Amino acid sequence: MSAVDLLYDILSILGALAFFLFGMKLMSESLQKIAGVKMRQYLSAVTSSKWKGLFAGFLVTGVLQSSSAATVLLVGFVNAGLISLLDSVGLVLGANIGTTVTSWLIMFFGYSFNIRAIVLPLIALSIPLYFTSNSRRKSFAEFIMGFSILFIGLQFLRDILPDVQQETQLVHFLSSGQHHGFWALLATAAIGIAITFIIQSSTATIALTIVLLSEGLIGFEVAAALVIGENIGTTATANIAAIVANRNAKRTALIHFLFNLIGALLIIPFFHYFVEMVEWLSEILLQYSSSKQLLEAPMRVSLFHSLFNITNALLLIGFTKYLVNLSVKILPVTSDEGSHHVLTFTDNFVTPVSELSVIHTSREINNMAKIARKMFQSIPALLLEKNPDEYSLLSNDMKVNEAEVDEIERQVMEYLTKLTENKLSAASSRLVNGHMIIVNNIESIADVCYKIARIIDIKNSQKAWFNQAQRDDLTRMFLLVEEALEVMERNLTHPKNIRHEEALAIESQINTLRTQLTEQHLLDMKAAKYPFNSGNFYQQIIVYCEKIGDHVINVSETLERSV
Repeated sequence: MSAVDLLYDILSILGALAFFLFGMKLMSESLQKIAGVKMRQYLSAVTSSKWKGLFAGFLVTGVLQSSSAATVLLVGFVNAGLISLLDSVGLVLGANIGTTVTSWLIMFFGYSFNIRAIVLPLIALSIPLYFTSNSRRKSFAEFIMGFSILFIGLQFLRDILPDVQQETQLVHFLSSGQHHGFWALLATAAIGIAITFIIQSSTATIALTIVLLSEGLIGFEVAAALVIGENIGTTATANIAAIVANRNAKRTALIHFLFNLIGALLIIPFFHYFVEMVEWLSEILLQYSSSKQLLEAPMRVSLFHSLFNITNALLLIGFTKYLVNLSVKILPVTSDEGSHHVLTFTDNFVTPVSELSVIHTSREINNMAKIARKMFQSIPALLLEKNPDEYSLLSNDMKVNEAEVDEIERQVMEYLTKLTENKLSAASSRLVNGHMIIVNNIESIADVCYKIARIIDIKNSQKAWFNQAQRDDLTRMFLLVEEALEVMERNLTHPKNIRHEEALAIESQINTLRTQLTEQHLLDMKAAKYPFNSGNFYQQIIVYCEKIGDHVINVSETLERSV
């Protein structure tokens, strides 16, 4: 075989796989757009039940059509603090079962009938929907296109691989691997790991395995060994994504790897029996099929893949705490690991997760709101504190909190900007724009709080004091603004139960009180009830409190429009 022929074969196979992966990407993105809102709500409500977590992982992977994408998304959830490390284990187990759905789709649509006869008409029918203004119809058209392109890629693989010459060393090794016992099994699994690591998609390598088996290039034992390796290889994507994530997110990715590795180690002693059982089951399921010869190979691979992952999940679901403990031993707890959650955006050609990644910012936005409210709560204490040391501590806390809000705003805005660069559904685009507006308003609240603290600093340096009436009026305003911030924080935590009317009522009270206090202030200044500089500081604080009220109502109104 010449070098030119070898290069041509390799590029042809890679081109067919690229078609397959592109179709899978389109399918995944369109399904996320169609089911994105409900899926986000569902994921946000995942409980600590490991069985519910397993089902949720299965469902999410079914939507994403990729365990790599599902676990990358899961790593992001843990990194953002939306899901605990323990809760993530059930989701990981479910994701491994969910990824087997695609191999069944390949069997039914790729081998049960001539898919080539319908993919082009399907694409033709989807074109009018793609150019409609209705985003849901457009997403449905993208799903049809992705589905069609995926099977065009599969058909290319089926056409190309039989022409690959048996003299190719890798094909020769795989075709004779079943005769070399235990070490050949490990070597074949290692090949599966390597191929999946390179392609970054176990679904694509499973499809490749099905075609190799159906074309007689490899035996079923070799195909089964490849599947075991592919299951381990697919964990690389999540571990790569977790490199820049926090400690718990790294542990989630590690647990995904450990689950597949332990599952492989458990099955190796019983490998031949497991293979025989799958062959026996496939014979039973296909005994009445008129396409038995055509379906035998994909049926065996799909059965092995599903039974292997289901068996592992059922065996290990009772040991979730031990998997967590093992991950903690491998990645020990550090002193500052829980101090901050870093937003990391991971969305690429193979693992498109933009649509569901929108919810990652919710925790950081809620955290921003808590810090901003804490800053405002420090203002009355700053006004009353006479001890220089205590005052200095309060003032320093205000600076630290303001800097933290600025840093969170920078991270969230960078993350949301990256999301906008991807194709999002109308609902998700609205939510991302809403989050941007909310982040800007909360950052403005923190800025105003810091400005009030600076006014108090200057007031104290000039030895300007407020009389009792001024202090009482400011207390009334502080109480109203604090109430508004409490409602805002509650609305952000429970966006599906926004108390907008209550927020509007408090905003109206703040505006009314601002008008009353300003009018009274002008009268008091004429009557010389307090010095000019004291009145000036007093008036500035009143105006800034009203500005905080404006930003608070902006948050509630944006929530109501975007969620």
